[in-house]
Amino acid sequence: MQKGNTPLQLALLAAVSLLLLPKVILISYFASRWVDTDPASIGLYLLQDLLLAALVYLLAITLLRRVRYSWMPVSAFCGALLLLLLIDMRVRELWLKPLDWALVQYSLEHAGSLTSGAEVFLNQLAGFGFTFRFIVFVLFLAWLGTWLLVGLAARWARKHPPVPMTGTGKLALIAVLAGLLLGAVFARDARYELNQNIATRPLVEALRNTGLGRDNSTQNLLPFEQPAYPLSAINALPRPEVAPGFKNLVYIVMESVRWNSTFGPNVDTAERYPTFARLAREGMLSKAYVTVPHSSKGYFSIFTGQHAYPGVEIKEAMHLHQPGVLHALKQKRNMQAVAFSSLFLQFENMDGFLKSIGVSKAYAVADMLPANAAAQHSSSFGASDEQLFLPSIPYLQAIQQAGKGFIALYFPSAAHYPYDCPGNRVPTSEQDKYEACIETTDALIGQMLEGYDKAGLLDSTLFVLVGDHGESFGEHGMFIHNSSMHEEEVTVPLIFWAKGQTLPKPESSVSQQTDIAPTVADFFGITDESFKVQGISLLRPHGKRAFFMATFFDRLASALVEHPYKYIYEYSPDTLVRYNLDDDPWENKPELVTGDEFTATKNRLLSYDAYQKAFFAKDPEQR
Repeated sequence: MQKGNTPLQLALLAAVSLLLLPKVILISYFASRWVDTDPASIGLYLLQDLLLAALVYLLAITLLRRVRYSWMPVSAFCGALLLLLLIDMRVRELWLKPLDWALVQYSLEHAGSLTSGAEVFLNQLAGFGFTFRFIVFVLFLAWLGTWLLVGLAARWARKHPPVPMTGTGKLALIAVLAGLLLGAVFARDARYELNQNIATRPLVEALRNTGLGRDNSTQNLLPFEQPAYPLSAINALPRPEVAPGFKNLVYIVMESVRWNSTFGPNVDTAERYPTFARLAREGMLSKAYVTVPHSSKGYFSIFTGQHAYPGVEIKEAMHLHQPGVLHALKQKRNMQAVAFSSLFLQFENMDGFLKSIGVSKAYAVADMLPANAAAQHSSSFGASDEQLFLPSIPYLQAIQQAGKGFIALYFPSAAHYPYDCPGNRVPTSEQDKYEACIETTDALIGQMLEGYDKAGLLDSTLFVLVGDHGESFGEHGMFIHNSSMHEEEVTVPLIFWAKGQTLPKPESSVSQQTDIAPTVADFFGITDESFKVQGISLLRPHGKRAFFMATFFDRLASALVEHPYKYIYEYSPDTLVRYNLDDDPWENKPELVTGDEFTATKNRLLSYDAYQKAFFAKDPEQR
């Protein structure tokens, strides 16, 4: 150190070292979950953060020695940088990806509908047993204290001229910076991009784009094996005789209802969810995989029979017309479509999407309540479900009286965070509260069926009950949804049911949300249409299948299920793991996949990603 500058240098080292703490906290948070913590791995995770700290130190020491009062803007800059790194840390903990502009833009556009998530963001544990809010407070005090010391040291240093740095010292400093920079450029990516620092990432990526440290070999991907095909192609497969003569269709898209909490292992479905148990016993039940674990993505797959866009952009709700089964039913079966929602219809252009698939009118709970009434237990995501189902009956009776069949779409919100439902037992955890909300949904659907029966709406009506996505409660270190490819987030119950009708049992108990639209079309005899689907009709034999899915955040992870194996590919570390779902239904025993199996499976998943992105680049009429 330069003589005369020692106090300043020591104070500044303490101050800039705070920039390393968000990554240290993140490593500790991930350590018991998904990342290695040997010295080499920790060095890789911290490499870009050390580069940032070194650059900030160099900038600060230069300004503090030459510009009077520069410690105030420099300290403000470092404080803002520390806060940004802390927010990035929390985003990574919840969504397993670094903060980026797409996520910021998404959050700003839907800020009003996302406010219920603030409780999770701020008050769930974020590292070392502390909440994020507490960590920010403590680091604010640390920032304030260290930069006050820097200010005092800078004032003292100006009164004691330093000895100029020797040539050897300058070379050593340059060597350290160059080593950190080259190390960051040439180092492999870590799992969940844990090595990335959002402040230095642009510099590192710019150097990589010049050819440094990047594998420029191109992959020859095979065509995706499940392209969209005309619905009429299902006629090439044999179909058992099914002629129930349905006149009406009801979808109940159950918000955040997952398979593991309803029909999964060790669940007493009959006791906790008697309505679900009865409908499953009397109808068709399957475990359905989502395409992307996010609400609007689930709606798209459910109602169009196509895979959703594998990324944060809501491309599914951008067009005025989406060809599909609802349009065909309206035209060929003299039916009218209407939706009833506890969720806010403005969220992610839900109202616009419903219009595009053929739903001419959508009612929120508030629209069905008397003028002087208010929905109970409202949150920023929507209203409660108590006034969703039964008040909808007069609207459907009016459609019948007009001589038409009805298509009713219901979007209850009960199992969405913050899980504010009474339930039948005292909850001891967030998962208990969540499952109490599923109990409430089950009871309300039971009341709805009774109301339908009394109103004469139950006969000749096909019901489809399906979850839009699952929910994580820390099973693999994650919470809520969007980022996991594990069963708790990507599997939901799917039930087809009709009063007094014996529905055919599918040959497989596993399906995908994309199968719903072609199956509904098959039930109603709509089999000669040209609109495109990627699923199959569950009424027809289909043999061994593969199920593809991706995370809501682009190129975070994707998965492929070929029973009994499930493969999860993580993009940033370029790793593939396999689970045997028969032997390991909770996915606790990952097997690392290498060699030819790795290459072949990875390329299948990359083909899926590439196909879907090219698919959504086209207008729906041209797909």
